[in-house]
Amino acid sequence: MDYDLTFKTQFREYLEDIRADLSEQSRKLYANQLNTIMMNNNLNKFNVFKFITRLVNKGKRDKSLKFILLDGSNQTKNQRLAAVRSVLEANKKFLDEKKYNNLYNLISEIGDELRTQISSNAGTNEKTEDEKNNMKVTWNELGEFALNYKPDITNLNGMRNYLMLNLMLNNYQEKDELKYYVVLRVIEYASLSVWLNKRKPPNNKTNYLYLHRNQLYIQHSKTTGGIRRIGNTVINQKSVALYGLNEKIKEFALTYIKKMKIKNGEPLFYNDKQTKQIDITYYSKILKELLSDFGDNMNSTMIRKIYENRKIDKKLNANEKHELSKQTDHSLGIAETFYKKI
Repeated sequence: MDYDLTFKTQFREYLEDIRADLSEQSRKLYANQLNTIMMNNNLNKFNVFKFITRLVNKGKRDKSLKFILLDGSNQTKNQRLAAVRSVLEANKKFLDEKKYNNLYNLISEIGDELRTQISSNAGTNEKTEDEKNNMKVTWNELGEFALNYKPDITNLNGMRNYLMLNLMLNNYQEKDELKYYVVLRVIEYASLSVWLNKRKPPNNKTNYLYLHRNQLYIQHSKTTGGIRRIGNTVINQKSVALYGLNEKIKEFALTYIKKMKIKNGEPLFYNDKQTKQIDITYYSKILKELLSDFGDNMNSTMIRKIYENRKIDKKLNANEKHELSKQTDHSLGIAETFYKKI
């Protein structure tokens, strides 16, 4: 194995060599998950062997393993574990046997528990305990909290936090006397860049806050770009998804952008020191801290569930349900299967 290759490229090549049974889509998924783990733990300069050696030596004390289990759905956590287990198995003969077995057994045990939870919850109407507790919170309560969050306009991080909250909780458009909220995934918000020009943004797989058109211009998400397989069906996905931007949020965003001196094409959200674009892990951490009054498990996934339950439970007609699924970047089937739980 060539250890001079980048981690992502190296891992995909390794999978091609030893896991011919995996589809190209699975190899890409595993490589992307490992790349996310590496990037969010400042390990992007590591090669595969260095990463897995560190993980074996530290075991459950390793911060990258903690990240794997910290954020995201059970499905995402299981995918991350599967990716780590694949690279672990490939390097077994180079590792200390006892430490290897300890880590492998730990990962297998956690994975079994996650898959049990996924199997018991997917496609059913039974809520998890976390969902039962958090579903007591109403969508209106979340929205009012975001509106009443008073940032110090001299504090750039406070302004950033206000925009983060309201972009997720109060970005709505009214249609036929109904409010349709745009509630996307954390990765889509965290990756937003600013687009101030009148002409549309470039086709470069970047997500933009397109201010001239009052739009979220999403080119990189779970449901945009490339080919997606659902069962035996192959779908050529749209290259761009457009979502409305509420006028009041736009006005605040412009004030924030001016204060931050953000130029056209630059990231919208930065870390606390304003030195680089915020990453997904820290974005999720800030969101969770801001909403801590609503419980320890109030995260972006739970926010989306609260919203989609609220709307689907209102006995909407087929067209209204379809409109809802578009605003959350889901297919209608996924929205009803995973969010309509009684």
